Amino acid sequence: MGYTRKLIDLSLLNINIENPRFEMVGNQREAIKTMIDDQGDKLTKLATDIVEEGLNPGDPIFVVKHEKKDDQFNILEGNRRVTALKLLENPDLIPETKKALLTKFRKLSEDYNKSPIDKINCVLFDSEEDAEHWIELKHTGQNDGIGTVSWDAQQKARFDERVKGTSSYALQVIDFLHKESTVEKDIKSKLKDVKSSSLQRLVTDPDFRRVAGIEIKDGKVRTKYEPSEVAKPLTKAVRDLLRKDFTVKDIYYKDDRLNYLETFKKTDLPDKTQELAGNWELISTTRPKKIDPKKAKKANKKSITLISKRKTIIPKSTIIPISQPRVNKIYHELKDLDLTDFENSGAITFRVFIELTLDTYLETFPLASVNESSKLSHKLSSVAKDLETKKILSKDKLKGAYTASTMKDSIFSINTFNAYVHNKDFHPEPESLKKNWDNLEIFFVKVWELI
Repeated sequence: MGYTRKLIDLSLLNINIENPRFEMVGNQREAIKTMIDDQGDKLTKLATDIVEEGLNPGDPIFVVKHEKKDDQFNILEGNRRVTALKLLENPDLIPETKKALLTKFRKLSEDYNKSPIDKINCVLFDSEEDAEHWIELKHTGQNDGIGTVSWDAQQKARFDERVKGTSSYALQVIDFLHKESTVEKDIKSKLKDVKSSSLQRLVTDPDFRRVAGIEIKDGKVRTKYEPSEVAKPLTKAVRDLLRKDFTVKDIYYKDDRLNYLETFKKTDLPDKTQELAGNWELISTTRPKKIDPKKAKKANKKSITLISKRKTIIPKSTIIPISQPRVNKIYHELKDLDLTDFENSGAITFRVFIELTLDTYLETFPLASVNESSKLSHKLSSVAKDLETKKILSKDKLKGAYTASTMKDSIFSINTFNAYVHNKDFHPEPESLKKNWDNLEIFFVKVWELI
């Protein structure tokens, strides 16, 4: 195979009239016009890149000598690039019928002419046959490794990280799982096969982040939990993405992802009562220390998260594995019931959920101070006290339960409950219902974990 490298004037390069991109044409003008018809605005984008960055020095134009004109050359590979250059040099080669394209090239031409490309880096082959092998490899894919092997999403992300200083959220998660000692070796060996675009879709979803115990700040994935704890939901996500029967359709839309989050079990979730002294980045090699018990009280005096604009009592992103079938069904109804139209149904259903939750706990862990005739407020305070005594939740984390059990007008009050059912002039307030849930969510989570 004979070839030499040569710098050739743009004016001496001829567009291939037998270009595989289209049927054979008769002359140069027809070849350029056909290329314009075939490529359209792609030529604009190519020309823009050439004006801004120049020609790719690692991808020369392939040529052979013209069959009749000794000083000219026919292009074998690179027809699009040379067409773009010729149009930048002379936009009037574009037919008037392509007004939009013509306007764009005339504007680009002004910038191009400030620093035109006169000579083109070419590889001059002795014959077309000598070039065929290389052209085929370039345009027919990987060819079992002989051709160019395209980057997958992970490899593209790593290039961006090294060159542009940016790292995708998915790549940060994958690198963290690679290093985390509690992640199974079998999972680590398959991380390279994870579709990072699907993992990226999950990590960018605020509901997934809430369940997984992670957040994003300044382009970094962070958490306030132990590595082993945050690895649980992230490993679960990766394991699912590796399944053959799991596709991007399972998490494509918001509702799909919310349904997916319902598949997380207790063992897949971080223990959110075990926080570190601060946030740390998944790509960091250092971790904050555990919270000093003496400082824990002060740290827990943070304001309760503001009520979101959600329309349901229970946020759709909340995950509570409930083992009792009927209570589990009520729980799901409270995640779907729109308070905009069904505040009365929501209030009564919420009350039923609370009572059945407490009764189930008391059946599992009987307390001498509570019996069947005990008021709901007494049941609540007793269960809360039991959790505190067993050191399952601190008094600060149980503040919502203690407050609700003593408030005369809370949802736990018999008077309030009777008003929901019997008082035609009493209207439940959606915001109050949601606030009650937000104050008590950690209580319900722990109760059902124990049950």
